[in-house]
Amino acid sequence: MIVSAPGKIVLWGEYAVLAGAPAAVMAVNRRALVHLERTQGTRQFTSQGFLTPGIHKASSTFSNAPAAAIAETILRLWGYNELPENLAVHSDSRAFHDARGNKLGLGSSAAVCTATYIALTKWLNRPAIEAEAIAAHRAFQGGHGSGLDVAASWHGGIIRFSQGSSTPWSWPADLYWQVVWTRRATITQDSLADFHVSDHSVHLERLSQSATSLFKSPDLAGLSEYVDRLKSLDVVAGLNIFTPEHCHLNEIAQRYGLLYKPCGAGGGDIGLACGEDPGAVQDFARAAAAGNFIPLDLEIAQDGVTPG
Repeated sequence: MIVSAPGKIVLWGEYAVLAGAPAAVMAVNRRALVHLERTQGTRQFTSQGFLTPGIHKASSTFSNAPAAAIAETILRLWGYNELPENLAVHSDSRAFHDARGNKLGLGSSAAVCTATYIALTKWLNRPAIEAEAIAAHRAFQGGHGSGLDVAASWHGGIIRFSQGSSTPWSWPADLYWQVVWTRRATITQDSLADFHVSDHSVHLERLSQSATSLFKSPDLAGLSEYVDRLKSLDVVAGLNIFTPEHCHLNEIAQRYGLLYKPCGAGGGDIGLACGEDPGAVQDFARAAAAGNFIPLDLEIAQDGVTPG
């Protein structure tokens, strides 16, 4: 049994979504693969790309093997105290890394979790429940996260996500975009570890207002306001969203009349440049590459998690 799930980028709504505001999330055409198969008397976990690559054999109780971590989290959520017998779980998230194995920041853990969850529900003949998959990924991340990344992997396309609920949404046809990797990898749970919504209610309220308004009028002016308010939150909360790399990419984007923003928790990973002139977006991509950044060839993944 093989299951695949796409990655994601956050168009807007990062951090605001933690306060209940809606976020726009796009599933992208980098997919994690999870393969379940029967073995002869052993339990085996193979990981390529995600966590610690390699092959790990487990005893009848849960092991500390990194490749088993997500499967273990899901099974514990269901009340299992040991692994199913004669089970091999192979996960492959190399599409979420560069040639040297560096993480790009496209939601690899959520994609692997979503694909593993669906595979295990089919293996154990259990119902597939999106909220349960979100809960499993949140538990895997130490209790952090809104669930938007799992929702994107689950549904595909572009979604409006708020408080566990997703509805389809469409990116404006007259806005062109380019995603760029900063060459600095970051870990989302580390970015969120010391962030508490209650400590920044005023700035989050303003950010939430902008995020909500963008769904009514998705234009560059509204997105610019959102980015300004995200910067204000960054300053007061000390989140380091706008790293020197993101600031440099912002300068390049401004040179071509484009708007630029970090995507997701920030601190590195990826950013998004967008504008109404497709030629300017192409020029930005070339200039970013010349500046030692990596433009990513991404498309919207219309299909969410898919059993193969």
